[in-house]
Amino acid sequence: MKTCIACLVLLAGVVSIRADEISLQSAPPVVIKTVPVAGSTSVDPGLTELRVTFSKPMQNGSWSWTTFGEDSFPEITGKIRYLEDGRTCVAPVKLEPGKFYTTWLNSDNYQNFKDTNGTPAVPYLLTFKTAGAKAEVESKSTAMGASTDESANDTFLSEQQRLVLQWTERQFRSFFDRRTFEGLSEKERADLETKLLDTLKGPHTREYYQALCSLAALRSQKAVQPLLAIAADRAEKDNRDRWMAIRSLGIIGDKTVVPELIHLTYHGNINTRWWAQISLVRLTGKNFGYDWKAWGQWWNAQGGQPAFKEDFVTWYKDDAWSDPAKLPQTLAQADEKFFADLKK
Repeated sequence: MKTCIACLVLLAGVVSIRADEISLQSAPPVVIKTVPVAGSTSVDPGLTELRVTFSKPMQNGSWSWTTFGEDSFPEITGKIRYLEDGRTCVAPVKLEPGKFYTTWLNSDNYQNFKDTNGTPAVPYLLTFKTAGAKAEVESKSTAMGASTDESANDTFLSEQQRLVLQWTERQFRSFFDRRTFEGLSEKERADLETKLLDTLKGPHTREYYQALCSLAALRSQKAVQPLLAIAADRAEKDNRDRWMAIRSLGIIGDKTVVPELIHLTYHGNINTRWWAQISLVRLTGKNFGYDWKAWGQWWNAQGGQPAFKEDFVTWYKDDAWSDPAKLPQTLAQADEKFFADLKK
């Protein structure tokens, strides 16, 4: 028997729309992303939230997380809610290691995931299996790479950091590489890696920016130092390659880049400093936002290598960005404007 968690209104039927009336506004919402990814077989059992993102703004306070099987439904531990984007629903959960989980997001009988016009979302079955132990998650991630750029540590991201993730995906998805490269021989992988690294030498064409992202998808260890050189370049410049390199370093997973990324959390470019935060969270499972001193103190306290050097980096000669005493206010004002524009 299917049960519904926090169903507010029971909709028995499916809304029928004439073919000549179908439009982006009238079409039912569909699931475009889940955390974890549907079909994942080695999800970190320490994950504390399930997330589902729809193609349209949704009706707040209305959802249908329903059971496919009583034994496989995840334990809900808190209040279900929507994020500020109005499209992402979050369910706090407690997961067990080595267990298969399923949940319907809407179903034949329960259809309370609805857009703001009241149209029910197309039913979606989310299935995944947790790893038997943390080591299993880490070993699979290192050896195989993930099918997307997501990390098990994304659960530690703040709401603002998630908004940056979503905005970046909308604006730059054509540059990102989702391939896993499964089935390639060692020689084919090596040849591709060499070609991508050569592309980083310039010029800054579309292929250059795509190479930055493909090296991340390839989980190229040889790319770590070239990417770090691009990310930590002290010159004032166009910063697209800088933040894309930072993003890639967070995906590749080499923690030796942490000290340099810490200094980038107060960079004047909005994408650069927020992606420095996101990549640091992905690499460490910690979240100190753009409090670079807290990041540095934590890193050195737990013996991180190389050690973090506290010398302030002047990324811009402008007085508001080069004075450490003025920097917190400068960052706060710049970010307030950015997120206000993001929500328009």
